[in-house]
Amino acid sequence: MLKELDQLIELQKIDNQLIEIKELKGELPQLVEQLENEIKELKEANQNHKERVKEIDKLTRKAEREIEDLEQKQDKYEDQLYLVTSNKEYDAITAEIETVKKKISENEYKILEWEEEEENLEEQIKSNKIDLEEKEKKLSKNKKKLEKTKKKTGAKTEKLKEKRKKVVQNISKRHLREYNRIAGARGGKAIVPAIQRYYPHEDKKGNIEYEPGEVSCSLCYKIVPPQKAVDLRSNDHILRCESCGRLLYWDDEESRVYGEEDEEEII
Repeated sequence: MLKELDQLIELQKIDNQLIEIKELKGELPQLVEQLENEIKELKEANQNHKERVKEIDKLTRKAEREIEDLEQKQDKYEDQLYLVTSNKEYDAITAEIETVKKKISENEYKILEWEEEEENLEEQIKSNKIDLEEKEKKLSKNKKKLEKTKKKTGAKTEKLKEKRKKVVQNISKRHLREYNRIAGARGGKAIVPAIQRYYPHEDKKGNIEYEPGEVSCSLCYKIVPPQKAVDLRSNDHILRCESCGRLLYWDDEESRVYGEEDEEEII
């Protein structure tokens, strides 16, 4: 077998085991990360809400003090109305009173708006707190599952990674680059065995014989041209599937498939 081909096959077998371990973990790593991000966002939101509530309390107290000052001014101006001696003075004081009343009304309206905003914020804080508790429980549960899976597969994963490093060192940059490109585009499967399915056939005496069918890619099932199939069996060339682009090789055990099976296209 071609040395480069043998090394690529070895690399794929290691990666297949790493893929199986990853599939064993399922969506747990992504779920844990997602929950952690959601919890972080909820905590930040509640912190911002609480800071806004504090700000509203300060603004409200300031507005209430301004109202008190304005009400005192209003009382002062109203007392002055009894002391005026001309219509001009009366109109001037009346105008001041209206201005003060307008400012009082504006502050009161602001206070009502802030009270409504604060009430909504408090409700949101309570709602977020409930969500936080639920998500933290869910996170704890899934973290335990993930840790349990890691304990089962951790040692094996490390051994496979070390083994992979050694194999990669013996592969040329060109072939490794091509392998990584195909694997990245094809779900981690860069090189796969070609297969030749043998179909059962009953002879005149009732004996079951197996007749060889065409050679195809074992994942996308694209038929390999006859001459290319001959080259594949020698394993002296690095050949590519004309459909899915994966690299192909021949293995006497893996490539011989007996019996009929439903072929599902896996690109």
